[in-house]
Amino acid sequence: MKEINNFISDTASNNLITFHKSYFDLNKDNCFLHRNTEVIDPPVSDQTEQIYHMLNGFIKAINSNYEINYFQIVKWPTGEYQDEHKDFDYHPYTSILYLNDDYKGGETIVSGATIQPEKNKLIGFEGVNLTHSVNQITEGTRYTVPCWYRHANV
Repeated sequence: MKEINNFISDTASNNLITFHKSYFDLNKDNCFLHRNTEVIDPPVSDQTEQIYHMLNGFIKAINSNYEINYFQIVKWPTGEYQDEHKDFDYHPYTSILYLNDDYKGGETIVSGATIQPEKNKLIGFEGVNLTHSVNQITEGTRYTVPCWYRHANV
């Protein structure tokens, strides 16, 4: 497991949260609900392009044969959680970027280890091999950028 504090700036995190708040609309094809989470498959913009390049640099430093498959911007309301699971076989690596930490609960559990959310922190792990989950958000709203990586077409 890899953890990087201050992967992005406060301004970048705040901009992504503001983008989610202003952009999310169920009438858009790239916005949907997963249980009660509000998910955006983000369009290309200045903010998402920057995150794409940063995440791409992160994964290339871990394994040059991996590339981004896709990432999302997700709003997790109070009461939401994610059951323990492993990712699909075609996603050998996963990362989660925390955009805020002004909520309670919502810790990420990876193979029994509890990761405390910290604004701007990125965690990465072999999601296909390691079980992971998210504890219930008990107060406030959690915003994250999950990213799934695949084997590059070599």
